[in-house]
Amino acid sequence: MLTRSLSFISIAASIAFPGTHAFSPSRGHAGRASSSLYMKPKGCAAKPLEKKKIAVFGAGGYLGATVFGFLQRAASLYGTGISAGSSPRAISATNGGAEALNKVLVSRFRLAYAGEDLMRIVDTSDINHIKDRLNGFDGCILGTTYQLEQRSVSLNTYEKNPNDKTFELYLDERYGVWEKNVPSDDADIHTSIFRNSVQACKEAGISHLLVVETPRTVRPMDFVKILEEEGVAYTYMRTMSALKKDKEHFEKGITNKLEVVRLPAGSSLASFDAQSSENEPAVYREDFAALIVQSLMTLDWGESRILEVSSSPGSTISSGYGGKMRKGLRFDRDWCPNSELMADVLSAL
Repeated sequence: MLTRSLSFISIAASIAFPGTHAFSPSRGHAGRASSSLYMKPKGCAAKPLEKKKIAVFGAGGYLGATVFGFLQRAASLYGTGISAGSSPRAISATNGGAEALNKVLVSRFRLAYAGEDLMRIVDTSDINHIKDRLNGFDGCILGTTYQLEQRSVSLNTYEKNPNDKTFELYLDERYGVWEKNVPSDDADIHTSIFRNSVQACKEAGISHLLVVETPRTVRPMDFVKILEEEGVAYTYMRTMSALKKDKEHFEKGITNKLEVVRLPAGSSLASFDAQSSENEPAVYREDFAALIVQSLMTLDWGESRILEVSSSPGSTISSGYGGKMRKGLRFDRDWCPNSELMADVLSAL
């Protein structure tokens, strides 16, 4: 009887309001109804009770830290399919990564914080060392060419003597990094770190890799070939214009409905040409970070793909944050305001 009554209400609503559609909670906008046509997600949000644990390599970089912050918020909301507790996990080479991560979380995510339980320090030259710190996890976010900083190996981790040095990894960039005595962006160490990370993920049983092509990447095909050779399911994301940073909090949400083009896995990619893209509108790092997190919720983890991302001209969006905000406007139920727009873009691919 109850089923018939609900069916009747649904039919009556469609008659009374022609041209409308039934609303379902947007998995990317957990807990709220999306104002756009709802499409069922195929990623981790497809089965929200089977929560996925996600690790972020280079989380001390600004883009990595912003991704981490969005993951923390998404993990606190039902419907995203992202696990809380020991996830997300920040992967760095020294304690410097943890310090850099928390500086971003405190300033951009309303005093958010990542404790030691969410941090793991790895020896990037040792596949087994990386693997042991990924056991039990489901997905990983990796960078291609990280910003490197030479630092002392943190005590009581993997140092062989008190004077051991290593390179800290920053996904994208960290302001004020001392870049003296670091390899060039086209040095072999970048592909070595990447291959070791991918192999460790594979051996740890990671289901899906999300790889971010950073602005420092000289030869993107080197990294795509490694992914193809290792045979892991992956999403490779790259921007087709320069990245820039906003200075607001997460409440500002998505500021541009990005354009995303899907290419087949293994497609040939040319190096990013900063000069030829000078006239293209830049992509905000915060929007790109939100797209990265949303893709985990929306896209099928069993498939591999390459995504090219650019800013959408004339698609400026506002969450209402800042200045004289509307009374009653709240953001505690959003992992990122307007994220359902990203879900729509990805669902259409």
